[in-house]
Amino acid sequence: MLMRRLIFISVSVLLFMALFSLTSCQPGAQPQQPQPQPEETVYKNIEKVKNDLLVSSEDTETTVNLKGYVVYRFEDSSLILANDKTAIMFKNSGLSSKYVGKEIQLKSVKAVYKNKAFYLERTSSTEIFVDLSGKTPPQAKNLNASGELPAPSLKEAFALMNGLYSTVRGTIRFDSDSNKYFVTYSIGTKNQVFEISDEYSISLINQFNVDKPITVDAEATLTGYLFYETNSWKFRVSNAEIEIPAPDVNVGINIPEYVPPVEQATVTYYQAEKKLLVEYTYTLPDVVFMIYKEYNNPSNENEKVYELIGETTSTTFEKTEFDLEEISGIGVRVLSADKTKESELFIISRDKFIVK
Repeated sequence: MLMRRLIFISVSVLLFMALFSLTSCQPGAQPQQPQPQPEETVYKNIEKVKNDLLVSSEDTETTVNLKGYVVYRFEDSSLILANDKTAIMFKNSGLSSKYVGKEIQLKSVKAVYKNKAFYLERTSSTEIFVDLSGKTPPQAKNLNASGELPAPSLKEAFALMNGLYSTVRGTIRFDSDSNKYFVTYSIGTKNQVFEISDEYSISLINQFNVDKPITVDAEATLTGYLFYETNSWKFRVSNAEIEIPAPDVNVGINIPEYVPPVEQATVTYYQAEKKLLVEYTYTLPDVVFMIYKEYNNPSNENEKVYELIGETTSTTFEKTEFDLEEISGIGVRVLSADKTKESELFIISRDKFIVK
């Protein structure tokens, strides 16, 4: 009897389990739902952010999610962020140079339109992500083929060019009254002009003229960031190539208002130290000596090119870290103290150098 009861109970349990299993498989049963995926962040392109800011004609700012390529980093850690159409400055980003050439995504970054200039600012909630896929960053746009600089009223064109990673070939000259460089280039028959006024860019350009402003018209190829601010187009330089006109070696000849050249000069070069020493004799007081290096014109070997390497009021001139490669001579010109009178250029040819 006991055995029958145990068998009955076991069969009942098995039937119950089978019935429960069948019930749970019926169409009306609810399976466990997967957890919702976190919402993906949408990153706007640069031109979209600019156009959104331009909806208001007044100064404005907003928080956005934005993506772009880091094409240049300035010393203050400001970045030029660019894509194939336009660019924007990310001020004081705090990022190192290792991000140059990479695409970054900025979450909750402040986008600003102020004094008609666009830029980004980092906030305490800004998050930065890097795309490591190795995509190719955009190249600098050629301003010489990009059309005229638009007025702010042409909003679409203005948004694209106001903040543009670009390169340009034009004429550059320093204006002493405003303490700015002005660059002129042509689009068709019309001249386009922008200014260079930030300290970093001016210092970079002055390096081509022994750290002094270039006060003559010089040919320049500039790469950097074009932008509009406070009613004028401006340019922040990342790279420059400048050709300063060679001095006229015959200036002063047969002209009454000139100073005589140096009487004699020697050039000594110390190979181990890579030091150049130029010594000359001169009797008149209150003059300045301009020192030039002479080399052959790469495009015309029969023509000489002269590049200013320094100036002094002393009858000796030294320059360290000087390379003699391609140098054919050293020139010395004498200027009156007020620089209104000058001598012809006195040349010491390479074969007369004393090399030690």
